[in-house]
Amino acid sequence: MILAALVLLLPASGCLTDPHAAQSADLLDQLSAARGMLAELPPRVASACTLVGTVQTRLYGEPGLTEVRPAWAQLRDASDALQAACGQGTLLAQPSTDTPAVQAARQRWLQGVQREVGVACDHLRAAAGALGRGAPC
Repeated sequence: MILAALVLLLPASGCLTDPHAAQSADLLDQLSAARGMLAELPPRVASACTLVGTVQTRLYGEPGLTEVRPAWAQLRDASDALQAACGQGTLLAQPSTDTPAVQAARQRWLQGVQREVGVACDHLRAAAGALGRGAPC
């Protein structure tokens, strides 16, 4: 009886999705959502950055995710780029004076946010390809 059950379950287990790949796909979706929030005008910095932080915690803290290659490295790089955009977006959200130096800095930060969102998109596309998913951006 047990042998018959094993014989029936063994082929079916090949159809199950890899839990680490499924988690990675979920993280891809979350990073894509955060990228979208940062790309909005005005960007939703606080919500996006909280989401990026949560994803980074999961990327480094959940066992087995680092084994999903090359998707893990692409997700890590995308989250790093989004974290950089978060820092610059946070600086942009601060009240400031209207001096020429501050205006120039704000322009650089805005360009930095846009650049990092683009870099993140490149990494998200690569991660999506590695996970067999469509391009998220």
